[in-house]
Amino acid sequence: MIPFTRTVVAAGCLSCISMSSWANDASSSSIDVSGQLTAVSKYVSRGLTNAPENEDLALQASLTLGYGNFYAAYWGSTLGYSYRDLQQGRQYSTDKMEHDFIVGHVSDFKGLTWDLWNATYYYPGGDSTTSNELGLRVSKNVNDQATLTFGVSTYLYDVVYMNQGDTYVSLNYAHQLSDKLTGNLAVAGSYFNDSGKYEGQEFLDTQTDTAFRFASVGLDYAVAPNVNVFSDFILGGYDRSKIKQKNQAVWGLRYSF
Repeated sequence: MIPFTRTVVAAGCLSCISMSSWANDASSSSIDVSGQLTAVSKYVSRGLTNAPENEDLALQASLTLGYGNFYAAYWGSTLGYSYRDLQQGRQYSTDKMEHDFIVGHVSDFKGLTWDLWNATYYYPGGDSTTSNELGLRVSKNVNDQATLTFGVSTYLYDVVYMNQGDTYVSLNYAHQLSDKLTGNLAVAGSYFNDSGKYEGQEFLDTQTDTAFRFASVGLDYAVAPNVNVFSDFILGGYDRSKIKQKNQAVWGLRYSF
């Protein structure tokens, strides 16, 4: 799933801030191109530290095209597993990838930046694993150094790892501590639908309707132009099966262009 709402908090906060610049330049007729290349120590999805998407070093890449207030983006990551292997017992190294395709619209209204987005998540070789999530992110510049972002998103149909209506809510605070250092705080929770086409099968065992997912604190430091190192400490919450998640530190290196 896209980093807008999962994995490295620092990257998500920075993307929100950069999107607000598009909203302030709605009259522009040019296509803005930006992207990131990232190496992260573990790929943790929405606080699921007991079972990271990649337990080892994960390589991630994104590319975003912006036109006025609209944007289209791709985000991809290496995984530590493949759905083909889990479902069929057949292993192909090219299947250990996640591909996210996102479209969205950003606008400014009443001092807030509104980002409405839709993401399609594709996992090669999987059966009933291509999903779609609709989300809204609302950001406010608290002052010249700080940004507060609220996000909510929901799955639009059943897949083997999510039920239709599963909803994720997050709150992120980013503070520019110096010209090179940014601090980040985040907290997230979920609503889980306990009825779905694949509920009770291999990947879904819903035991609670709501759950505190995680809280995190992080730092992001610019070591060179367009190059940042970052770290996050995740305080584990609970998954849909009411299993407590462990605390976990994550670090990484990111190049932006």
